[in-house]
Amino acid sequence: MSTADDPAGDPVETERWVPTSDGHELHLRQVRPRAGDGGAPGVLFLPGLFADGGFFLGRSGQGPAKAFLDEGFTAYVASLRGHGPSRWPERRAYDWNFDTYVRHDVPDLIRAVSAAHDGPLFVLAHSMVGYAALAALGVDPDLQKRLVGVATVSSAVNDYSDGGLSKRAQLTFSSVISRLVGRFPARALKQGRWDEPPGLMRQFAAWAPSGAFRSADGVTDYWQALGQVTLPVLVGIGAGDTFHASPARARKLADHLGGGAEFTLFGRETGLSWDPGHVDVIRGARAQEQVLPKLVAWMRGTSPAGDARGGATGDTTTDETTTGDTTTGDTTKE
Repeated sequence: MSTADDPAGDPVETERWVPTSDGHELHLRQVRPRAGDGGAPGVLFLPGLFADGGFFLGRSGQGPAKAFLDEGFTAYVASLRGHGPSRWPERRAYDWNFDTYVRHDVPDLIRAVSAAHDGPLFVLAHSMVGYAALAALGVDPDLQKRLVGVATVSSAVNDYSDGGLSKRAQLTFSSVISRLVGRFPARALKQGRWDEPPGLMRQFAAWAPSGAFRSADGVTDYWQALGQVTLPVLVGIGAGDTFHASPARARKLADHLGGGAEFTLFGRETGLSWDPGHVDVIRGARAQEQVLPKLVAWMRGTSPAGDARGGATGDTTTDETTTGDTTTGDTTKE
């Protein structure tokens, strides 16, 4: 692994590409405090729909992950397939869906990072990918041995229990336009930086009417699998998040996890100066001051003293290079 030639005191940054299914390679940045030790806790940051790793940490060094770096954590900032600097196979096709994230991208990233990291390891996931990460841990419980805990922010059960007619209309529109165009054109519609595959949008539209949560072929019941997730989980939600997620649906998710997850509402009634929405709950100055310290404290309190879980030996990642300095931050929401 090569490292940047940074001035003394600056974080040490490397990047790599994690191979996964169908020839895709997922971009992964490792950023650690220069003064950090090998047993420091680490966080794998997983961005949600339409976003890449810049959602958590831009090339300028700013973003939610900075709060963890400032506290001595090592940050592993990932981009899923088709997003950010992740590499496509020779044939570019939007031919994956939610199941691909559950069965391939999320597990492959967890295995790669846990193999490389010497200290306690956490996952922090935003929105849709929080749901995918928990499903992955339920489908393959052995993955849980590689982690100390998982924090999801703005992740919630996907159903019609709130959101009204506008939510129904949006899900239907997303499914239809994705089928017509061959992908959901998030960038053209100014909904995000990266387009999403039609298979993913069809699954969202199929789940919502009945509150189902299952694989596209109907074989795997993800809702049932969530009951197998027994490691510590923090499910956080902004009090003002009422469309893409909601406090009620986030609590339903937390209550269903097998380990009795901790549910946290971020808002005025819990001491914040505002009721955060889907994105500003984790991005921006107020989140930096009022929300992120709570997530850091939860991870500090969850880390076993002296525990150095790093996962199995053997790293599956390849092609490591030193990063450049171009901004990839994202301010969009799911």
